Amino acid sequence: MLKNNFNTMSLRELGKQWLYFNKQSLKKSTLQTYTVHFENHIAQSELANCHPKDIEPEGIIRFSQKLLDKNLSPKTVNCILLVLHSIFKFAKTMYGFSPPHIQYIKERKKETRVLSSEEQCRLEQHLKSDLNIHNLGIMFALYTGVRVGELCALKWEDIRDGTVRISKTMHRINDENGRSVVILDEPKTPSSYRIIPLPDFMNPIIERRRRNDKEFFLSSDKMPRVEPRIIQNRFKSVSKMCGIEGATFHTLRHTFATRCIECGFDAKTLSEILGHSDVKTTLNRYVHCSLELKKNSMNLLTKIAV
Repeated sequence: MLKNNFNTMSLRELGKQWLYFNKQSLKKSTLQTYTVHFENHIAQSELANCHPKDIEPEGIIRFSQKLLDKNLSPKTVNCILLVLHSIFKFAKTMYGFSPPHIQYIKERKKETRVLSSEEQCRLEQHLKSDLNIHNLGIMFALYTGVRVGELCALKWEDIRDGTVRISKTMHRINDENGRSVVILDEPKTPSSYRIIPLPDFMNPIIERRRRNDKEFFLSSDKMPRVEPRIIQNRFKSVSKMCGIEGATFHTLRHTFATRCIECGFDAKTLSEILGHSDVKTTLNRYVHCSLELKKNSMNLLTKIAV
């Protein structure tokens, strides 16, 4: 039985209660991430045995610093702090608790990697020279902007009449017995449910490989499915062979968005194709103007030059 007396409850006990109450409402992959952050960091900290009312902002700052001292990245530390915030928010709802202020770590903004036109050309030439299921998946992501989990979760029934229906994502998680299993889960956000029209040139490439509706899009007689980790590793190998450095599979999504803007897509259309809830996210996070596009834009001023 879960402890219900908040007056004698430690942060560890409160966190376990929070996880229990959220077990059915959270996506399985999200629940696992939260559970790992709680059990490996929050429940093992000096805050764990404290009553929530005794935890002060200074104590949370010390907790954050100790996490950084363990060489955790600011992003990871902020994710752990977000779990702590969610536990406090739960206590506020359930017990009228007034949570302490949480100061998040300032993250240094990293320059987002986008393939140059020349790099993309090299990559496509390599992919087309041997269009196996892994290379097909990489090319598909490059021209649709889908996330790696969405790509691996696609089945042939999702690809119809020149469109792709995104309605699930693939994850590998640990089940209740600690065994590693692959699951199909809901997409990242409600706006991630979407239909993406395929570029015309992609349709014949895809249709030549069509299999049974219930089979995965990335499958063959010898390989019933491709997991995200597998195709991510495959992309690393392909990038190395093409002389492309510093790129990850997610680079394909950023590259897709940037090429779309360069080709004249309006921001609203691109936002819906990427599965974003608002245009601002698309423009701020996924659109990166190339130097060539900046030069072309600046040269438009020639028209008004005296």
